[in-house]
Amino acid sequence: MEFLNLIKNEFILDIKKLKDSKISFLTDITIFTTVLFVTLVTGLDSSFSNFYGIDIKQGKMLVIIGFIFWQISTTALGWSSQNIRRQSLSGTLELKLQSKFSLELLTFIEMSTYLFISFLSFFIIFIVFIIAIGGSFSDILYVLLSYIISIPALFGMYGIGLLLGGISLKEKLIGNFVYIIQTALAFISDLSGEKSRIFNIIPFNAGIKIMRGIYLGENIPLNLVFDYFIVNIIWLTIGIIIFRKLLKQVRRNGSFSNY
Repeated sequence: MEFLNLIKNEFILDIKKLKDSKISFLTDITIFTTVLFVTLVTGLDSSFSNFYGIDIKQGKMLVIIGFIFWQISTTALGWSSQNIRRQSLSGTLELKLQSKFSLELLTFIEMSTYLFISFLSFFIIFIVFIIAIGGSFSDILYVLLSYIISIPALFGMYGIGLLLGGISLKEKLIGNFVYIIQTALAFISDLSGEKSRIFNIIPFNAGIKIMRGIYLGENIPLNLVFDYFIVNIIWLTIGIIIFRKLLKQVRRNGSFSNY
């Protein structure tokens, strides 16, 4: 019951925070919408159509599916890493360390709230895009399913976000580095084309393959499902371990007092 109250209170608090930072939130929506539009008009859908032997509408849906995984995953990465830095600057991070709940859990709940609001906004945008390409109601259901299947990737990307957030406690200027990673993931993942298994080390990559396979009515290999879950468990574990180690070093050295 206490845990449920924590989730409820954090959700209400984070909604209020979003109201105060609505300009930043709207900026994120605008940027991602622009990227989606550019992705669709650059001929990537035609490439998928030729590769899989499907029509152009299905090609556009494969682009949208890949974009959903990239968008929600990179949002989780950027938000978690930057939020840790913001809270360290404001002193909120040190206060949260006094909570009976772990800092990683509190941060994850905050991130989930932001992603939930982001989902509501983007779902409307995706419906507009689907209508524009002549899609059907089943295509909308595939968008919803894409969000559900992307959930494991959130844990892996959150782990990477914790890792980068821990580094930001010691190395203050990593914001640009995070943006570079987010952009690079668009080109080296299956968002931009079919990649080999080695690229499944990216938390959301196997998820894209699974969802595209479901959309095309293909059988999903068990090793792909294995990659998806194991990779994200590993990234989450690594992120928590390194974040706690870096946080411990910062607290021991008294670095929080420098903010």
